[in-house]
Amino acid sequence: MGAVIAGVGLSTESAAGDIAGLDAELGRFAEAGCEIAELSLQNMFVVAGGRLNLPELRAIEAVTRRHPLRYTAHGPLGTNFMDEAHIELHRAVCTAMIEAAGALGATRLVVHGGVWTAPLPEAELARLRRLEVESLAGLAEHAERHGVTIALENLPPLPSLPFTHDAFGLAAQVAAVGHPAVGATLDIGHAYMMATLRQQDLGETLAAMAPHIVHIHLQDQFGRLDTVRTWGKAEKLAYGTGDLHAPPGWGDTPFEALLPKLSLARETTMIMELAGHYMHHAADAVAQTKRLAGMVGTA
Repeated sequence: MGAVIAGVGLSTESAAGDIAGLDAELGRFAEAGCEIAELSLQNMFVVAGGRLNLPELRAIEAVTRRHPLRYTAHGPLGTNFMDEAHIELHRAVCTAMIEAAGALGATRLVVHGGVWTAPLPEAELARLRRLEVESLAGLAEHAERHGVTIALENLPPLPSLPFTHDAFGLAAQVAAVGHPAVGATLDIGHAYMMATLRQQDLGETLAAMAPHIVHIHLQDQFGRLDTVRTWGKAEKLAYGTGDLHAPPGWGDTPFEALLPKLSLARETTMIMELAGHYMHHAADAVAQTKRLAGMVGTA
């Protein structure tokens, strides 16, 4: 049996700069039964121009300390260590985000895996993969000093993400870094969509990531690509297309079949990454997440 899940919770949705809203949100998370909260640093003004923005960081720190929660953190959605033209800026921003996460007591910093915008010759793709590995390896010691593990996340196939790692590719990147302060974030919904696109066995994709997983994003959906023209969030749910981030049971992700076979090698946190328009179902979503967390690695 792999490592047990070391706490479950929800991710924040507060608007940038809304300190009072964050305070209220964390209070609701605690009331809903969360043990941890994922601080969406991409929605917070904690970094400016690749440097810590200390006044904002201190204001957020004062809020987080008021609540009986442990924390993980999510970095900017635009981080891309395969973007050679801006690589030094990506590294600087991630360095500052590591420092912010550490100051806030977050043990994980979710960082998005690499994205490229056009089909590339294998030699060029391999070179950019090495750039990502070198960047993560260069940040690993800094993360370790701040008590943070960088958790590289697998992304979904979306129109805005034309090319990105599948689960096998992302696992290979983390393995190539080979540092204990760098692991993987498994987003099961993203893996479901990618497996659909590439006609992969979903269980096999999760097994490939399992040795490297330090963090899990749980969400429900149907694994369908975002190919139907819909108007609004309710229509998208009605058609079951795209990266829905819906409560457990609203989609058809086979959690009960997948999670018992997911044998984890490292202590792992789990966040129900619920889209904000479903947050009125937070308490039930947290209860379902705890139930599902108890299944992990039990096969």
